[in-house]
Amino acid sequence: MKRTIGLVLATGLALLIAGCSTESTSGGNSGGGGGATAAPPTGAAATTARNFNLAVKCPGVHWEKKHGWSDQQIMQQESVEAEDIPACEQWVQAQPKGYVPPPPGGAMAAKGPTAPAGGGAPAPAPQ
Repeated sequence: MKRTIGLVLATGLALLIAGCSTESTSGGNSGGGGGATAAPPTGAAATTARNFNLAVKCPGVHWEKKHGWSDQQIMQQESVEAEDIPACEQWVQAQPKGYVPPPPGGAMAAKGPTAPAGGGAPAPAPQ
């Protein structure tokens, strides 16, 4: 039994090392043509990612804007672009009155399922 477990662990470790070595680059060689790079999302995936990012960052951007922060400070703090700040203000205006974003994923699991308080999902981000 111990031998089987040791063999499985050794095989897993060998596969892990082999997988890491195929993804690494040669030391100091920054020439192109090495590994494949992931392309940025386009189309519906990009829109969904942008809507999610706005839904996450816009409440903070709105709060900072409301409390007199400059656009430069907001861009630095929230890691947003200049054109995202007006988009966030539009997104906040599109939310229903009293809208409270849902808590992070694991927060609800401890309490058990509950009925939504109303308000529905956030409005999509402006294009």
